[in-house]
Amino acid sequence: MSTEFDVTVITASFNLLKNGRKERIIKCLETVHAQTGCKLEHLIIDGASTDGTLEFFKPYEEQGWIKVYSEPDKGIYDAFNKGVSKARGKYVCFINSDDFFNNNTGLSSAVSILKQSGADFSYSPVSFEKDGKIVGTDEKRQDFRNIFVHMAVCHQGMLFKKELFDKVGLHNIKYIISADYDFVLRCLLNKASFIKAPQPYAVFSLNGLSGNNPQQILRESAEIKAERYHCSLEEAEKIQQTKFIPWKLLKNLLAQTSIKNTGSYLGKNFAHWLDLAAHKILTLRTRKGRRKFVFLGITVYQEQK
Repeated sequence: MSTEFDVTVITASFNLLKNGRKERIIKCLETVHAQTGCKLEHLIIDGASTDGTLEFFKPYEEQGWIKVYSEPDKGIYDAFNKGVSKARGKYVCFINSDDFFNNNTGLSSAVSILKQSGADFSYSPVSFEKDGKIVGTDEKRQDFRNIFVHMAVCHQGMLFKKELFDKVGLHNIKYIISADYDFVLRCLLNKASFIKAPQPYAVFSLNGLSGNNPQQILRESAEIKAERYHCSLEEAEKIQQTKFIPWKLLKNLLAQTSIKNTGSYLGKNFAHWLDLAAHKILTLRTRKGRRKFVFLGITVYQEQK
């Protein structure tokens, strides 16, 4: 495998100018180009744009900032897959045309810890941006131990060994929004190792496809769990709703991974079980302004009108 670069950054695009994303993609291009401390290439995988987007890219390509490939595709993850097949970097990351980097040494710090540890992929917290403003970060609430419940990290803050795709396969394009979650689960269940990067460096736009389709994310995430955990869709949906994974299932999942601190994951699941049990045993609900006290599933007091 040719690894002329430390990192290949892959961005999917389609009719960006028509969709009013010119300023967004400029910021994406500039912040990728501004990365220091590692040798990288930036691939633009375009879906055969017809609105002038390809002409817009030409000056950047002539300067050597990007390499553009354009042909019809079947969506973002199909474009990502095409990018992986063309990547010449040892590591691969995916950043959407709405997203950008906010730390010029972020990628190099992730590369360094990946090389030192030998891990297959890294993850880091990301910031959230909406309508041009940073509105939050997942730095404090990010917990990878929840990965078997939901996508606990954002792919913009992840870096993967390219050879990992040879081992576990490419993104499954039947999942329009959550194919990244499916890929991460397949990595884990094929004993891929991982590490947290020392610096956050990516900003995820809430104005993009995933930020505007929360219900589809939930639906696809449940379908992914049903497929990967070999359980029913109803069981997968219950895991999402309660955050609790049946003990036998979780132990079976952990046994398929390279995770060594399994006790920490079991402990996190126990905390979710306690929350679920507490809700079932003792709850105080309100309905149309009236209080309702429930103990062990039995209504012991309900305020009258």
